[in-house]
Amino acid sequence: MARGPEFRPERISRLILLQEPFTSPCVLNYHCQIPASSPQSKMLSSTLSFSGGEGGSDGAMQDLEVAGRLIDKHLSIDSSFPSLLDKLRVSPQGKDQGFASVSGLSESDYPNSGDARSARHLHITRKVPLPSELVHHFQHMQCNCMMGLFPEINRAWLTIDSDIYVWVYEDGSDLAYFDGLHETILSVGLVKPKAGVFKPRIQHLLCLTTTSEIVLLGVSFSQSTDVEGNSGMHLLPEPLFSVPTDGSYILTIRGTNDGRIFMGAKDGCLYELVYQAEDGWFSRKCQKVNHSRSAISYLLPFLAFSEDDPINQVEVDDSRHILYTLSDKGTITVYDLDSDGKSMSRVVSVPHNNIMNAALQVAKTVDKANFKGVVSLCPISTSESTHIHLVVVTGTGVRLYYTTLPLNGGLNHRPSQLTLLHVRLPPGFAANATVYRPTKVHKALYSFGTGVLCSNESNEADTVWTMSSDQYPYHPTLAESQSTHPVDGYVWALADVTQELWCSALIPPTVQGTRPPLLVTQHQHAPRRLVLLSANGAHILTFQRPVDQLRQLLEESSGAESAMVKDFFTAMTPVQACATALIIATDPNTQNTQVAEWATRALFLYGANIPPIAPTTFAPQTPTNYNFNPPTVSTPVPGNQNVNATIGQDAQFSPLHNALYLYLARILRPAWSTPFAKETLSEGKAVLVSAMTAEEVGFLASHVELLAKFLITNQGGTAPFQPLSTSSAGVNVTRFTGDGSERASLLALRSLLDQVLEVLRLLTVLTTHSFTTITSAIQKEVREQLRGMTLRDLVLTGREVCRSLIMALLDRYHGDNASADAISGRLREICPGLYRVEDAKLAKANEIILASKANTNKAEKEKGFKEAVMLCKQIGHHVNVNGISSQLASGGAYECVVDLCLSVASQRDPAGLALNYYKNNEPADDHQGYMAFTSRMECYRVIIDQLNQLVGTGVPPPASPSVPSRPGPPTPPPSTLPSTDATQYANQMMAQIVGSNDELAHVTLYQWLVDTNRTDRLLAISSSFLETFLTRTNGQTPLNHLLWRYHERKRDYFKAAKTLLLLAEQIGDTPVNVRVEYLSRALMCLSSCEMNTAANYSDFMLHLEEKKEVARVQLMVLDALQSEGGSADVIGQLNSSLLTLTVLYEKFAEPWSLWECKLAIVHCAGHSEPQLVQSIWTKLIDSELQRSRGVPVETRVDSLASKIKTLARLYSANPSYFPLEHIIKECEIRSVQLRADTSWVVAALRSCGIPISRLINIYHKLYRSGDSVWEVERSPHHLLDVLAHLITMLMDSSPSIQPQQKRALREQCLDYVAEYLTDLSASADPSSGVISAHLKTCQAKLERFT
Repeated sequence: MARGPEFRPERISRLILLQEPFTSPCVLNYHCQIPASSPQSKMLSSTLSFSGGEGGSDGAMQDLEVAGRLIDKHLSIDSSFPSLLDKLRVSPQGKDQGFASVSGLSESDYPNSGDARSARHLHITRKVPLPSELVHHFQHMQCNCMMGLFPEINRAWLTIDSDIYVWVYEDGSDLAYFDGLHETILSVGLVKPKAGVFKPRIQHLLCLTTTSEIVLLGVSFSQSTDVEGNSGMHLLPEPLFSVPTDGSYILTIRGTNDGRIFMGAKDGCLYELVYQAEDGWFSRKCQKVNHSRSAISYLLPFLAFSEDDPINQVEVDDSRHILYTLSDKGTITVYDLDSDGKSMSRVVSVPHNNIMNAALQVAKTVDKANFKGVVSLCPISTSESTHIHLVVVTGTGVRLYYTTLPLNGGLNHRPSQLTLLHVRLPPGFAANATVYRPTKVHKALYSFGTGVLCSNESNEADTVWTMSSDQYPYHPTLAESQSTHPVDGYVWALADVTQELWCSALIPPTVQGTRPPLLVTQHQHAPRRLVLLSANGAHILTFQRPVDQLRQLLEESSGAESAMVKDFFTAMTPVQACATALIIATDPNTQNTQVAEWATRALFLYGANIPPIAPTTFAPQTPTNYNFNPPTVSTPVPGNQNVNATIGQDAQFSPLHNALYLYLARILRPAWSTPFAKETLSEGKAVLVSAMTAEEVGFLASHVELLAKFLITNQGGTAPFQPLSTSSAGVNVTRFTGDGSERASLLALRSLLDQVLEVLRLLTVLTTHSFTTITSAIQKEVREQLRGMTLRDLVLTGREVCRSLIMALLDRYHGDNASADAISGRLREICPGLYRVEDAKLAKANEIILASKANTNKAEKEKGFKEAVMLCKQIGHHVNVNGISSQLASGGAYECVVDLCLSVASQRDPAGLALNYYKNNEPADDHQGYMAFTSRMECYRVIIDQLNQLVGTGVPPPASPSVPSRPGPPTPPPSTLPSTDATQYANQMMAQIVGSNDELAHVTLYQWLVDTNRTDRLLAISSSFLETFLTRTNGQTPLNHLLWRYHERKRDYFKAAKTLLLLAEQIGDTPVNVRVEYLSRALMCLSSCEMNTAANYSDFMLHLEEKKEVARVQLMVLDALQSEGGSADVIGQLNSSLLTLTVLYEKFAEPWSLWECKLAIVHCAGHSEPQLVQSIWTKLIDSELQRSRGVPVETRVDSLASKIKTLARLYSANPSYFPLEHIIKECEIRSVQLRADTSWVVAALRSCGIPISRLINIYHKLYRSGDSVWEVERSPHHLLDVLAHLITMLMDSSPSIQPQQKRALREQCLDYVAEYLTDLSASADPSSGVISAHLKTCQAKLERFT
């Protein structure tokens, strides 16, 4: 694979996902703006669509879910093994020794005792003699000789006096020695160095003690230690540290994982060799510290009166930071190193008598001699048991299980005691035991369920006893297989040297916090190995795993048909045995091809048929029946029959079927339920790192691939097992009926295998190409989702996340065509389901877009954009239109944006369901139409987003007022197009949409123009779709406020007038004044209409005029009510619609005493009943005077006069609504009552244009009517006074009167004056004289009036 260019962070941007779909397809709102120059537009991941084409049907996804839940169930079954505490039958509520238990007395505790074939789990692989170079050195020994093992570096060691020799025990090679000491070596220890003290090449420290000094030597290797341990070992010639022993005789050395060194001495004290890089103020670089005696004991030696009890063994539990010591007299002491392992405190010391007595209390029938002598301490780590901490082995092989905490206390507490929980007797204590018991045990070992005893029953050879519970992980009590093996010579040292394969670190702990049993993890664990060192050499013993046992049986039997193989399947139960056989059957080693064929034959021979359920006497391998029912898939898709429906709830499966799922579950166990990505801090920033390396993920992928090949290779096996011959993605499981439940389940398994393999291969590539860098480039939401996702999530529901990661990976190399093409091709090869052909085309299109954006040649640039769009149009269903369009827009290819969006919209809805859905007013029951409409709208929204960006360029939203940071003109916003260019691009996009035949695209554009108040631009569009858009209702108000303008532009004035009438009459909150304006515009449009274009032109014109008049009255009522302080409800009623005159009168004018409005209403209605009109005028005059109450009389009458003038202009032409005689009478009566000036009424009426002659006649008529009202008001001659004033006014205006008319008026007025004088002469009223004098003056003037 070609190497990509140097990675630059600026090339990575966030993932662009699709916008949320419309909340309602009926309302189109476009307010989301994505800048064309956003860094998101540089991402390959922004081109990927997740909305469609998952690469499989809904049924296939449900198959995955079914298979995934079966994996979950098998993992749960594998994790349901009893804990060590449960096997020992210790009550969790136990606090004291009374709750301890005993085992070893029953036959079921050692099921295979006396069976010669049971020894196959332990055999000698080879015996390696001591290096020949060492033999001649023994004859020079003078003082001491010791031998031991360094399992950490695969070495054995031998000391002869002051020299030490180290060699590889596997083959006796790489002999190294150190002879720099001058005294006899008393003890040897290999420990880890403290971090930061020595140079990295110092991998271990060799601690040697003599009678006078303690020496630390550096150990290094010429290369990393391989599996065989054959790398060159080097001892530094000069000691790193050397301190005096101060008379202490060191017997044993033990180091901790963090570099602390503890030593047990002959004086019974526990010492620590403390070393550091530099001297401190109160400490030296290296010193010996005594943890057993206090400082005061050195000052007062008589206080240390206790007898010395040499410490023979020091053991450290690194998982709990607890240290144990064993003395020569059998005393066990517990030390607490604290939770961080850096402190030291003594917890408890238990003498041997207490140990023995406690054991006797539990095993009361056992002889006391069996508990004498403690030979070994074996700590139990937390990965084996959370409650049991220590195993103590006695000289007769009895194992005592201890805890340092109360069982009902917290597991995080520090040690506080040493309490016996269980006594495990060795083989031979059962009532009918056929084996003898171990005696004279001098070496013992316990490691992860395996116990080893070395008994020296004869001086010439040792007997090795082994007890292991690996064969019975699910047995409810502690059951162990046991065997014995003779070793020539006395065993000097014993060690578990099982190699920890790197893949074994993948196995996560169970819910109990412990490691799963070997049966579950045997495909990832090397066989357990034990090294016994004697004077004759190294004896390397290998414990066979179940898979090793089966392989050996197949080889010995040369086939699968032998009784031994059949017994193996029976003893282990068929499911577990089949799962074990699958390890052999899928072995890719060509040397094991024959054995793999035999294992495959055994699978079909013993696992293909469903066995009858029968009780078994002893089935320790399985906790529950494997014939379980698969779980139900939630939310099945209606109408689709899936695997879950095919697999009956009462279906029983073959052991081979269950074993296939079980083995896959065990392969995937390390990652199935563990988050693949974990968050950590890098340079103060939270980043995601892979929880597994590329090698670890590749290991899982290789095993899954082998299992998948097994299914393909063994097609058509013995029924009902029939592996698939085709990809699960194309299989319709509905064709499997009846007894095809198992076949359907295997279909689901195959589908799961394919998906798991693709995901694992993808993760391998991602971890190879900087997982942290790739994940930092994806969108924040996707990154948060990935942080908690397990392999299960990625396989079953994480397809979108995987594709995001793929695109982010390609995005990293998008500047290097060679690297991007190579990675793209590799992804197509390893995960074609996740990285489809469409994805590869998208990647290519993105490369073309990025290259075109960087191209300065305009023609080539446009050509590149068009080429990329053509690629995208070929795979429209799989394109993230939003992301691709952002990239195109950032390069100025806005026409390509429209072209792509319209094409993809058409591909998403080839049948035109969306348009039909739209035209049918979007019915709620048309689900397909709704989906098609929503899918199209997603494409159109992208266009609108770009238009929003363009029309907003150069016009930033108003910000809060602030002081500029520097003088000068305002700074333009960054990364914006010039306003003219943006407008040009926007016009091009709109013109391209208008030029298309996509009606829904037109509708979307029109709606956007309406929403953004660009109605002039909308109405300028010439399209047949525009009128349909404007007239569409869909349960809402049509856009009539634009439709009338549209008709007016089209010179269709009659339709415009009709639309305006609809606007005026529409029910809503349109103000009345606007309704009046609509009616006025309608009349104007109608006046511009040609007569022959409207059949009912005259009638419509009359109707509009009447509507307008009524609307004006309604507006008058509204104004009056507003001035009267009408409530909001009343005002709202008036604005809600055009009301009839009757409603206006009865509901508003009458209740609110709006007399002027009443007059307008009756006038508009043509209702001229005199009595009603006169009554309205009377109330109107009184209302006007009442309104001006409290002000001077002159002001009040002026206000009334002004009102009369106003009304006269409206109604004086129609006497029916302007009853002058009634008005004059009512006004003169109010004038008398107010004692106002007698001339104000005449003046007001004269200003209304009423002739004097008419006024004289009306006043004369009123006078002759003889109304008693004047007598009542005590002004009987008030009208005569006004008439005298009128006659004077007549004479003063004589120049304007025609001569002929003047003579007639003169004669009429002289007659009137004569009558008035006659009446006054008979009157006794005091005012009659003044009026008579005024009239006589008028009479004299009239006689001269010519």
